[in-house]
Amino acid sequence: MASDVELVIRSRKGSQPIDLWELWHYRELFGFLIWRDVRIRYSQTVLGSLWAVAQPRLTMIVFTALFHRMAGIKSDGPPYPLFVFVGLTAWVFFRMRPRHPPRAS
Repeated sequence: MASDVELVIRSRKGSQPIDLWELWHYRELFGFLIWRDVRIRYSQTVLGSLWAVAQPRLTMIVFTALFHRMAGIKSDGPPYPLFVFVGLTAWVFFRMRPRHPPRAS
């Protein structure tokens, strides 16, 4: 039996806002995709996976020591190490995307 319903999908014009509810709804998929990317990238080395976890934390420590302690730069609210870690995480993620596109497993 044929259906009389026709589904038309059209793209919206302009930039789209990030739907935080949708991100929260698909958080398990997002986490799985991140885990798969890390596992594929560092599958050949034991120290590579450790470096993937340690490198952002070490960078956070260096940035906190330089900018917060020595230069006296403050964040408006959250603790400075958390402020730096969130910024570095986003920066590293978007910096690495052009160099290492996702691969099929």
